[in-house]
Amino acid sequence: MKDPVFCFDRDKTVDVRPPERGRAVPLTWVQYYAHRTDHDVWATGNPRLCGEAGIPSPREARELLVAAGREPVAPYDRMNGGRIDRLRLLDQLYAESYDREARFVVVDDTDVTEYTDGRPWTYYGPTEFVEAVEGGAYPEPDPGAVRGDSYGDPERGDRFRAQLNRFERRLST
Repeated sequence: MKDPVFCFDRDKTVDVRPPERGRAVPLTWVQYYAHRTDHDVWATGNPRLCGEAGIPSPREARELLVAAGREPVAPYDRMNGGRIDRLRLLDQLYAESYDREARFVVVDDTDVTEYTDGRPWTYYGPTEFVEAVEGGAYPEPDPGAVRGDSYGDPERGDRFRAQLNRFERRLST
């Protein structure tokens, strides 16, 4: 795992359903970070992003914790009220899987600083994240690496299976 771990909302954040004002994060960027770098990438909002970008959601994180005999800190709730709980599940998964603290970047149109403040989490709205990438805060995705590359069938969950397998191994030791 390479820091940071990226967490993306979909609606009003990624360009498949862009915000009314400001800039959206290109879907190809989400795909690039997930499939062309060593960063872990999670869909923490609308689960449609899982299929569109080929990334897991906190539902899979919760399932990993349960399978390992751990008590999840929160239920999985895909509605907006469960937004903070989804972040809490990821926080728990990384805390129980690694000896060091993971650094997270949350990109969401809804301000989640009530959870991220005081933790190794950085929150960005979509426009601010695009500007941060363009300003060099994070690797700028290579458009040549994603142009015309859909990363396979978007409905196949096995595209992020290696990421989940890594957690299964770490949680079982």
